[in-house]
This record gives sequence, C-alpha cells and structure tokens, in this order.
Amino acid sequence: MSFSEKPIGIFDSGLGGLTLVKAIKEKLPYENIVYLGDSLNVPYGDKTPGQITEFAFWNTQFLIEKGVKAVAIACNTADGTARREIQECFTLPLVGVIAPAAEKAASLTRNKKVGVIATQAAVKSGAYERALRSYLADCQVFSAPAPRLVPLIEAGKITSEDSDTVEALREYILPLRDKGIDTLILGCTHYPLILELVKDIVPGMNIVCSGTASIGALTEKLRAAALLNTSGVRGTAEYFVTGDPTEFGRHAGVFLGENIEGKVQKA
Repeated sequence: MSFSEKPIGIFDSGLGGLTLVKAIKEKLPYENIVYLGDSLNVPYGDKTPGQITEFAFWNTQFLIEKGVKAVAIACNTADGTARREIQECFTLPLVGVIAPAAEKAASLTRNKKVGVIATQAAVKSGAYERALRSYLADCQVFSAPAPRLVPLIEAGKITSEDSDTVEALREYILPLRDKGIDTLILGCTHYPLILELVKDIVPGMNIVCSGTASIGALTEKLRAAALLNTSGVRGTAEYFVTGDPTEFGRHAGVFLGENIEGKVQKA
C-alpha cells in the first residue's frame, strides 16, 4: 500500500463524527477511513479542558498506531479545546471542524452578524469567536450553548413530529435570530441530522454545518501533501469505540446512512 492509500483517521466523542465519515465517502470515495468514537467518555461538553485535551491526545495516538496519514477532529469541543496542543505533539496533517465552518460563515454573512449553537464547552472555549474574527475582524458573534440537542438526536428525535427537539431548537436559535444574525453555524457534528428542522425555524438564513464544511479543508491539506488517494478503488472504513460496540453499532445508521451493526470493534 502506498502512503497516499493509507486511511484518514477521524475521531469524535461518540456518534456525531459519523456525519463527517458519510461526507468523506460521498466527496472522496477512494479514501480509506479509520473512525474512533470515544463513547466511553461521551459527552465531552461537560468535561474540563484538561480532560478533553487528554482524551484528544489518546484518540490521536490510537489513530496514528492504526497507520493513518492524516487526522480529522470531528468534534467541536475537542477542536476548540485541544487542537493546538495536538498539533504541537504530532506532525501529520490535522484538520478540525471550527476553522472551516468559520471561514464559510464569514464568506456568507452580509451584515457581519453570525450566530453559533454548540456544546457548553465549545461555546466556553471562544474558539468560534476567534476563528470568525480571524476571517472577518469586525464580525459580531452571538453564541448559545445547546445542551439538550445531542441527547435528543442520539435518541433519534430528529423529525418535525418530535416536539422536544423543535422546542429546544426554538429556545436556542430564536434569541440569536432576534440579535439580527443572517448566518448560523451548527457547531456540532450531530446537528446535520436536524438541519431541516433548523431551516423551518429560520427560513432563508445562511446555515453552516461544522464537520461537513471541513471536507474542503481536508481535501486541500491532502492535496498539498500529495496524499489524496487516486487509486480508483472505493475506500473501506473501520470503526472503533472505547465503549460498547454493540450499542454504538445499533445507533450509527442514523448518522452514517448505512447499517454497521456487527462491524464495530472495541478500541
């Protein structure tokens, strides 16, 4: 196997990063993937910065031991808290989800008012504010922690019939809309599953999904390092979790769009 045919490593605190796996399979079909869900420690959003950094370090180390050529941090909380430290420790190409989403939002906003919903830890880190202002210095950023969304999404409550989810979204998003934002970042890789619900609540607003927005940045990093897989052979994916593989596999299909029950390994 040539180095360019080695897999891309992706980690998240649990299931949400599978939306990035799905996007890579669609946009970069020849790439092989190794996914690690740190389901033993989910959620990261209520952990300390020190704990999150430790988890991110060991997740990255695990993927490197699996022979990956690059790492994608598919977790907003880990990206906002630990990416700089991870980059200092490892030399392989590293892509997060925050900077690509911020860059896209900065290019879309016309009134320079951007809203963000994310986990408590991601909001507290201020990473989106810093990233947005690095692309648009006078951008006004309005952030809201959305602690109820991840449990609701993982419970499969992602349709307009799920009143708890719709109510939570309205609670988090409408105050941001009232601030006059014209662009909203969904700052968690779980949130693409409720994109249509968000569109119904704020029709006509620019909406950026972190994670899927990072595909362009990942592609460019791989191209710059001559690491894009051009073999023409459809890539494969391996799935590992730190928690219960059976439980993870049971719920993964909602995020991935395919059934991987029985294919998830214990890390």
